[in-house]
Amino acid sequence: MHKKDIINLLGIQENLVKKVERTQKSINIWIETKQKLHICPSCHHYTKHVHDYRQQKIQHINIGKTISFIFLKKRRYICNHCGKKFYEHYDFLQKYFRKSNEVFENVCHDLKQLKNFKTIANDNHISIPTVVRYMHYYILLSGKFNRPLPKRIGIDEFKGNCNHIKYQFHIFDLDTGKTFDILESRTYDFLENYFSKFSSKQRSKVEFVSMDLYSPFKRIIKDKLFNAHVIADIFHFTRIAINPLDELRIDLWKNTKGKEKSYFKHLKHALMKDSSKLKEEQKEKLEERLKYAFEFSPFLKTAYELKEKFLQIKNASTFEEKEKLFRKWLDEAESSTIKQFKKPVKTLRQWHQYISNSFKFNISNGPVEGKNNLIKTLKRVSFGFKNLNNFKNRILICEL
Repeated sequence: MHKKDIINLLGIQENLVKKVERTQKSINIWIETKQKLHICPSCHHYTKHVHDYRQQKIQHINIGKTISFIFLKKRRYICNHCGKKFYEHYDFLQKYFRKSNEVFENVCHDLKQLKNFKTIANDNHISIPTVVRYMHYYILLSGKFNRPLPKRIGIDEFKGNCNHIKYQFHIFDLDTGKTFDILESRTYDFLENYFSKFSSKQRSKVEFVSMDLYSPFKRIIKDKLFNAHVIADIFHFTRIAINPLDELRIDLWKNTKGKEKSYFKHLKHALMKDSSKLKEEQKEKLEERLKYAFEFSPFLKTAYELKEKFLQIKNASTFEEKEKLFRKWLDEAESSTIKQFKKPVKTLRQWHQYISNSFKFNISNGPVEGKNNLIKTLKRVSFGFKNLNNFKNRILICEL
């Protein structure tokens, strides 16, 4: 192969390839740069005076499945003005690194994929500690630290099991669609200490916080993010409203036998469907399947009708109409004799103000839930993380 082709293949332009040797385990390339005029980093005078040479072995990109090494003849210059000794700069190698920029970039690319550290290390012929070190360095270069709080954030917890703590806390930037931070714990005291690190001016700029119906989260927002509108996530309060229907189905399943027991066991999917999204033929089939269940239990029919009315709230065009339908639904559910609705109605009334904010501002925690699913996949692929810092940086790097 021509030397010029080798230079282009390896990305080491402006360097002279002296020798290429292939062994059973590697491809070795000996290179030497041209001597030229340099600026002293200390006194900024020009010098071309060489002090000494040394050879450095540098790991480079894989050629096929074979690892390659560059044997660089490094030249150290000395300034005739101040006596400073310094090495020349190389475009393909960072200072103090023993692996080329191509290797670093390949590792960073792999870190963005759903791969574990061991796989990334094996693919790039490096050690796992080197992969972790490169990850931290890349995050440092990306400028993920010392950022102001976003104006619109979503918060949620996920099961991370890091640092001997079961649940970690996820802060998500709803404007950029990226994770802002991952915290060790979701407890009130821990969150209070975290938000206290930001100035009062920064905290006052947070406009909206979307969250599930968890009281400690609401409390910390009121105390620390005092200007923010708390928005109850539509998925969570909808689930609270329609769960009594499934609880009623489970009660019927437990108290029946034979074919009826099997019938109620497999009825959940049909009961939970949103009929407004179905075509006429599908609606007819659904009504036919539910007909026996409603004849068997009038309570189930009432609960199903309440579920349908609640799902219709989101289809209303204006905030006023949604609010009116929601208040009406609360009254109907409360006045029904179905015991399964008592606790949900009480919860929804307590969170009425924040549910109304969801109708008004049309902000949800959907992107946060989606990112949590990605986090769970990353955790499973990596067989878990014991170190929170490694877990957090891996989450942040996956979306750069």
